[in-house]
Amino acid sequence: MLDVIAIGELLIDFTPAGRSAGGNEREQFECNPGGAPANVAAALSRLGVKAALISKVGKDHFGSLLHSTLISCGVDVSAISFTDEAQTTLAFVHLDDSGNRSFSFYRQPGADTLLRSEDVPLDKIGNCQVLHFGSLSMTHEPARTATRAAVVKAQQVGGLISFDPNIRLALWESKEVAKQNILWGIKHADILKISEEELCFITGITDVEKGSLMLQQQFGIAFIVVTLAEQGCYYRLAAHGGYVPGFQVKAIDTTGAGDAFLGCLLYQILERRISPNQLEKQQIISMLTFANAGGALVTTRKGALQSMPTTEEIHKLLETNTRNEDKYKPGFHFSPPSHWMNDPNGLVYYEGEYHLFYQYHPYSNKWGPMHWGHAVSPDLIHWEHRPIALFPDEHGAIFSGCCVVDWNNSSGLFEGSHGLVAIFTHADICPKTGQPRQRQSLAYSRDKGRTWHKYEGNPVLAEEDLVDFRDPKVFWHPQSERWVMVLVAGDHARFYGSKDLIEWTLTGEFGKGEGSHDGVWECPDLFALPVGDSGRSKWVLIISIGDNPSAPEGSRTQYFIGEFDGNTFINDNSADHIMWLDYGRDNYAGVTWSDMPEQDGRRVIIGWMSNWKYANETPTGAWRGAMTLPRVLSLTSRDEGVVLTQMPVREVEQLRKAMVSRENVTVMAETPFTLETSGDLLEIEADIDLRSGNEVQIRLKSSGESETRIGYDAEREWLFMDRSNSGLTDFHSSFACELGARLAPINGKIKLQIWLDRNAVEIYANEGLVVLTDQIFPEAPIERLEVSANSGQVVLNSFHIHALKSVPFPIGADEVPSRGNDA
Repeated sequence: MLDVIAIGELLIDFTPAGRSAGGNEREQFECNPGGAPANVAAALSRLGVKAALISKVGKDHFGSLLHSTLISCGVDVSAISFTDEAQTTLAFVHLDDSGNRSFSFYRQPGADTLLRSEDVPLDKIGNCQVLHFGSLSMTHEPARTATRAAVVKAQQVGGLISFDPNIRLALWESKEVAKQNILWGIKHADILKISEEELCFITGITDVEKGSLMLQQQFGIAFIVVTLAEQGCYYRLAAHGGYVPGFQVKAIDTTGAGDAFLGCLLYQILERRISPNQLEKQQIISMLTFANAGGALVTTRKGALQSMPTTEEIHKLLETNTRNEDKYKPGFHFSPPSHWMNDPNGLVYYEGEYHLFYQYHPYSNKWGPMHWGHAVSPDLIHWEHRPIALFPDEHGAIFSGCCVVDWNNSSGLFEGSHGLVAIFTHADICPKTGQPRQRQSLAYSRDKGRTWHKYEGNPVLAEEDLVDFRDPKVFWHPQSERWVMVLVAGDHARFYGSKDLIEWTLTGEFGKGEGSHDGVWECPDLFALPVGDSGRSKWVLIISIGDNPSAPEGSRTQYFIGEFDGNTFINDNSADHIMWLDYGRDNYAGVTWSDMPEQDGRRVIIGWMSNWKYANETPTGAWRGAMTLPRVLSLTSRDEGVVLTQMPVREVEQLRKAMVSRENVTVMAETPFTLETSGDLLEIEADIDLRSGNEVQIRLKSSGESETRIGYDAEREWLFMDRSNSGLTDFHSSFACELGARLAPINGKIKLQIWLDRNAVEIYANEGLVVLTDQIFPEAPIERLEVSANSGQVVLNSFHIHALKSVPFPIGADEVPSRGNDA
């Protein structure tokens, strides 16, 4: 008995094969057997399923090739017939630079359209478990009637029916006829695999969640899967839906990827021997992860039907992905449960909880349509993941922003009480100009940030002449008795005032010609801090700078020291004076928590620990993105003026376990100091005397040859880190590098505090006067530490190594809730 029967087109795909040599260059094509239902059957057979194909080919060379190829793939060909009334259908596949396809067909008619009802073995259909079909066998008669007869028979005997619209509008008489027949297929489907574009064509809805829900409710489909190319897929059952991320591979030809995906999914359904509507969430995620892997593997090869993966190949990719995911998942830095994360947003303390919102793409590990992810913590270290707080809507995606506590209900949104207000950027395309548009909007929560409601009057602030107009940071300014908003507009910061968080008035601008303009200005923050114990305060304006291809540093963050008069910022330093928050490569978009308790008195910042130059390429598997440690900001007065210092919050010390200490250790070139480490999560405290030496290096060594070097050159007064040989570095040409900053010793000594996680190193020098934050991806855990001197001798006055506990980040509720949460 057959497990699966597919019915539909069997054709030749001509795929690009370079250009001919000589002066008259022409595009060359190679011949590859294909056709979506045939690909599905071949994928299933490759996985060990008994699969057959019902189709018709011409009595020509191509027909014979297709017949013999399917036999070699293990597909039952007893229901493939030949005709001399038409030639075998040909499809020319055109690939762009990303391997994405377009088609030209030679099918006037094609042999596959001449399949007749008498060619369909209804007895075999009556005995198989699954019937799969697509829409292309319904473009013309008599194949349309034959296909429908097969579907009706399968339905009568209780078989599972799988349908893939696989829309090729050029083959249809009209869009209306195409839609009519596709809707017929959807009506009869138990399992619907549909692309994002096809879903929009059928429903008129671009949102995959809303579109799939509409189809599920209208047709009662047991299992809908919307494929999202390399981003993975979205699934919808009657009870719930969710995203499952894809796999990052080097794609050379996407032909057949969707068919391989579907074949792998049907294989998983058959393996579990359970009705699709009885599947539990973890079963679905596991099945779709397997299918995503199968689809990804096909894109790494040319052709379709003969490129289908084996179970061994799929499991190898799954294991590689899992190893990377586990190997580099941070032990104490915050990271998302899965998928993509970038800028921290909406940092606020409210009724005993720290809230961390963040830019989140819930169905890919690359940047995409932005949502606000959400986590809460009692102590800035132990975070609990919460459901997504804000979803894209009719005004656009949810870009960066902030949260404040509206203690006095100035907004009128809390009915005499108080609550949280989020102020954020809506990003979409202006329908009039076709250009990107960014406007500021509000959402509010009356239940401690658990559920959110968009303000009905959104957006509340727009500037039609500004393309880059984003990332609002808002605070209450008691001196002027109003809310102040600072946001950025490409090359400058803008300041607005409001009494109610809804009506905003421009009060000032700052930044044109000031500081660094290596990239677009982003993610501002503005606050006052005391200058040491001097009794005076200064205002700090933080500005992040986007990536510039010509700048090797990529994206980074600068700050200004000055005054704020309630309307605008006044810089204390000259316009060309630049101060960097962090001299490493991986600290961006940092902002501070609002509404910290007055008795606490700290200004705490956290940043996104990546760099736009390579953020989309880091080798971390199904998740991508982490935050720095939360840090306390302070101002201190130095010879060069007032500067920021930063140190990890004291709460992180609770992670310390066993400690190894050494004191008064003399290190020379011929006698380095070596220590075996216990565990891959470490804090290192070093007080180093360099009065008799010129350079010290701390090497963090993995098994094998990889190491991360941290060093100080006393002659140049230069603190540096070298990650060129730190492990995986070849995912981007800019990653492997040595970087550093000037650091003056204090009485010939320097103090270092180093925090080592599985994916990053943070270095704080001389109580946070200089900070370096950098990702690393060691191929094996750090297992040995070596301190060496180039010449002379250095003395380790004290050297402490703390092993650290790993921090679990539990999920407090479903990761992807329904959209009703941000109505």
